[in-house]
Amino acid sequence: MSNVMKGVLFSALIFPGAGQIILSKYMRGAAFFAVAFLSGLLCVTAIVRQAVVMLQDLVAAGEVTTIPKVMLIVAEASTTASSLFLKISFLILFCCWLASVVDAWRIGRELDLRPADV
Repeated sequence: MSNVMKGVLFSALIFPGAGQIILSKYMRGAAFFAVAFLSGLLCVTAIVRQAVVMLQDLVAAGEVTTIPKVMLIVAEASTTASSLFLKISFLILFCCWLASVVDAWRIGRELDLRPADV
């Protein structure tokens, strides 16, 4: 398998930065991984905060909380959370993922075009 394919597949399908690590660009891979991980963590945090607020409202109203109702609230929180913080976190995660794939493609292409040492 060519370096281009390895780098792109690892970065696109596993996690941002994995392609760079496979292609021996460890610092780049760690940077992409850290940014993607932190922005993903911020996304999850924003969704959980919204779900907790919704659950507190449900309990304050005196309604019975069941597992299906909690699952519905969490799903609703992830789709209706309209905070700017969440949108920016998702945008950063998406851009990091895309940049990681493009960078892995570029690094792989350079490695594939480099003449083999004899």
